[in-house]
Amino acid sequence: MADVFEQVNILPEVRENLKKMGIRTAMPVQQQAIPALLKGRDVLARAQTGTGKTLAFLVPLAQKVDAAKPYVQALVIAPTRELAQQVNDVMKQVLDGLGIKTLAVTGGRDFETQKNKLAGKAQVLIGTPGRLLDHIEKGNVDLGGVTYLVLDEVDEMLAQGFMDDALKLIAMTNPERQTMLCSATVSEEINKLGRKLTTNCQVIDIAPEEAVVKTIRQICIRTTEEKKPELLMKLIKRLNPYLMLVFCISKERAKEVDELLGANGFNVAVLTGDMSAAKRKTVMKQFREARVQILAASDIAARGLDVEGVTHVINYDVPHDADWYVHRVGRTGRAGRDGIAVTMYTPEELRWLHNIETKLGITMEKQTVTGRPIVRRTRIAAARKKAAEAPKSRGRNSVEDKRHAPKTGSNRRQVSRQAAREASMALKEKAKKAAKKAAEKRKKDSK
Repeated sequence: MADVFEQVNILPEVRENLKKMGIRTAMPVQQQAIPALLKGRDVLARAQTGTGKTLAFLVPLAQKVDAAKPYVQALVIAPTRELAQQVNDVMKQVLDGLGIKTLAVTGGRDFETQKNKLAGKAQVLIGTPGRLLDHIEKGNVDLGGVTYLVLDEVDEMLAQGFMDDALKLIAMTNPERQTMLCSATVSEEINKLGRKLTTNCQVIDIAPEEAVVKTIRQICIRTTEEKKPELLMKLIKRLNPYLMLVFCISKERAKEVDELLGANGFNVAVLTGDMSAAKRKTVMKQFREARVQILAASDIAARGLDVEGVTHVINYDVPHDADWYVHRVGRTGRAGRDGIAVTMYTPEELRWLHNIETKLGITMEKQTVTGRPIVRRTRIAAARKKAAEAPKSRGRNSVEDKRHAPKTGSNRRQVSRQAAREASMALKEKAKKAAKKAAEKRKKDSK
């Protein structure tokens, strides 16, 4: 076990459950968040999905909840049903044997069934804001006893407009609660929210390029829009993935890819935002159980979905934002495991590729469709290398004693102007002396 699990006071049952889950190494966010939360500190953490943030707040949660008290003591608010269900699944493994009751409260599930389960006095709730408010308005549950609160994927909650509902829920919890905010990105709006909801919080910043991207082999392949379908099929045949996600820029594109691969005999399904909750659940279940090998998806699937065994991610279209690139490729290489991400790009998409590389400080490995490497230097990398290798033959920084430095640029122009002024003054002085001398001679001659 990693040092943090040995050093902090984790319950023996939780320690044993972690071993059963195969958790051998504490991720960076866990190393920082678990001790802080166990000490009672509030936490604001920037960390991608796949970096272990779920365990970072679940391990301390086990210490904070008393199984003997029959009311809700901990609340985890998530922006999507899938994420809430995933957190609940992991929580059951972490809390196994402790007698703590947990319940996922999300849309897409039977309301009356959830109502009956809430009557069973669950101590931990994980849910989406809308469905949680529905139950509270019906009097099915009370949050007054919540002393441990987690807001997961805060940036996504803001983007989808769920924060107003989340704030209503938070206002119903114990004012003396402990709070953890998790977000893949931290904007000024999120910082402001953190200041509003937390007290003396510890800020944990696990940069995406450190947390996810650099643990994954990243490849880019140049193509054209017309050749993308053919390239995709060749890649699938060459890579022979166990589970593969193919990300597209829109739901229409995802459906096109699904039809293309299906017509050519590939085991594929599609996941988009306009599908019903039941259909999405069925597709994800098939994908998790490897009954579907390839999943064509719009970006909705890039956030919060944790699927074991995804070996490859294909960016069929280059995302226009570096954060979305991280969300996409983070579906493979989960929890530090190996993964491969391939980005297909056209000349028109090259600027988006450069944007991703610049923001994340990476250079993707360029290949041909057959896997042959191509020597590549991005414009940024080339410029940096050129600057580093350039000899300092000129300029004031090229010598230790700047008094003897050669004059360049604006300095040179300044010296030239000064020299011109001095030469002009010398000529004027010389002319003045000559005039004086001539005047004296004329005066002498007149006598």
